[in-house]
Amino acid sequence: MLILKGEERLNTEQIMGLIGRINAIIYVRVSTADQAKKGYSLESQIDRCKERAITKFGYKDSELITLIEPGKMGDDPNRPALNHALYLMEKGLGKKFIVLHPDRLTRDNTLQGIVSRKIWSMGVDIEFIEFEVDPTNPESMLMYNIQGSIAQYNKAKISANSKRGRFAKAKKGEFPSFKRLYGYTFNKETDIPEYNEEERAILLEMKNMLLIQGMSSNEIAKELSRRGLPAPDGDIWYQATVSRILQNEDYTGDFYYGKSKVVQINGEKKQVPTPEEEWVLIKIPPMWDHETRDQIIKHLKANRKGGRRSPRDYLLKNKAKCGRCGSACGSGSVSRSKSGVYKYYACRRKNAKGYQNGKKVLQCQGKNWRVDIVDDVFWKWFKKLLKNPTEFLERLLAETSNEKKIEELKNKANKLEKQIESIDSEIANYVILFGKGKIKEDMFDKLTQPLEQNKKYVENELSVIKSQLKTNKEVEDKNQKIMQYVESFSEMVDKDLSMDEKRKLIDFFIERVTLFDDDHMEIVWNGKNDQKTQGVLFNEEMGAVLDNSHRNLNHIQTYGG
Repeated sequence: MLILKGEERLNTEQIMGLIGRINAIIYVRVSTADQAKKGYSLESQIDRCKERAITKFGYKDSELITLIEPGKMGDDPNRPALNHALYLMEKGLGKKFIVLHPDRLTRDNTLQGIVSRKIWSMGVDIEFIEFEVDPTNPESMLMYNIQGSIAQYNKAKISANSKRGRFAKAKKGEFPSFKRLYGYTFNKETDIPEYNEEERAILLEMKNMLLIQGMSSNEIAKELSRRGLPAPDGDIWYQATVSRILQNEDYTGDFYYGKSKVVQINGEKKQVPTPEEEWVLIKIPPMWDHETRDQIIKHLKANRKGGRRSPRDYLLKNKAKCGRCGSACGSGSVSRSKSGVYKYYACRRKNAKGYQNGKKVLQCQGKNWRVDIVDDVFWKWFKKLLKNPTEFLERLLAETSNEKKIEELKNKANKLEKQIESIDSEIANYVILFGKGKIKEDMFDKLTQPLEQNKKYVENELSVIKSQLKTNKEVEDKNQKIMQYVESFSEMVDKDLSMDEKRKLIDFFIERVTLFDDDHMEIVWNGKNDQKTQGVLFNEEMGAVLDNSHRNLNHIQTYGG
């Protein structure tokens, strides 16, 4: 039996060689929460599915493919093994799709319907070991949908209970979880963080280096690396790491649980801070007191103030990105020559002060870019664009307008509204049955509770879609404003604008400007991140923009800094 795990794939040649030889695809999944559940181990799922394939359908071991999904949640539509299983069936592999239970396929009722219909549409039968389903039988499909609703409800309930349990544990002064904190080791037997004496000694010495010896964060990082002491995350000590560690409030013994949470934003999971009133204080062994931390912060601020250079104004502030690694570019680099002092756009990672064995480590290597040349070329290009806005407007509006997406969202919203009506109708039928005494109260609750939960889920999804429609409408409104204002912008750029006024004008149109080592910029408009204008050069090819003096300066830029 062929077994594929997680990201493993069959290539086209392998698939072609298996067509007509594979009769069943087995799909097994565990999430982190399932790991300890009896009967849900990957091995037991494989054994039971394989046994069904052999005993019921008479398939041979060589006629089976098993796809394993380790550690993936049942409501995640982007599961590598599941997606590859669907791809294999599209290519003609398998007559049966064998799964232990519907909740192994998915714990989301909507996703259950989408995946099931897709499999059936390819002429493949779904065989659940612990559940029978017949797509041609309305009653069977009703029970299948109820099962999906129950699985979704149970998952939501488990998640809510787990969250409440974690906070209840934290309020009792216990640790629901404990991430790596330099200077401590978490004792799993006592569920309490304890001093890591080796790291604690380094922490206390870092504090003395700052407060007593008057060393800066950069000097401390360099000294620790010179001694070969291990850094918190590898072998490199960074100035920023030292500063972050010394300022950490946890070292006063006040550890706050729940300072951030994971939320869904535009379909992606992101970590966001939570309000301070939601934090839960848990006491841990302190490294120093609050007064000492106040002194640490005071010294760090004094070091920053003493080492701060004069402010440098530059046009692409918060817009410039490094074409080598994608990090932000600032204008912190300066070179001095007989012809003057020149400022440069430099990659933040290139300028990051990290040390290994006492020597500086460069995370991003390559050239810097002369600020005066880049700013001048970009501004002349931008002015020229706004003075002849017809082509620019057509391109910008085409990129930021999304009529097709709006239509798709409207269609999806209509389907969800009909789904809500269908759920309400189904609940009403159970109410009638209950009123006639056909079903008892406990059965009524068991049947309607998943439907109510599913209705809530659909209503939430509908709310998200309406919010997306509102956002798209705002984009369309913004496009109309652009049409109205661009003429006044084209007149404005001829005036003597301050740097701040120029930046505000650019900010309206431009999301980012990426600088590359071959002296070209890549410009991304506000709106859609994948819409780019490439080829704005600031070397000899920009003869229409650069005069001879700029061409000469560009040679200095290429090799300077």
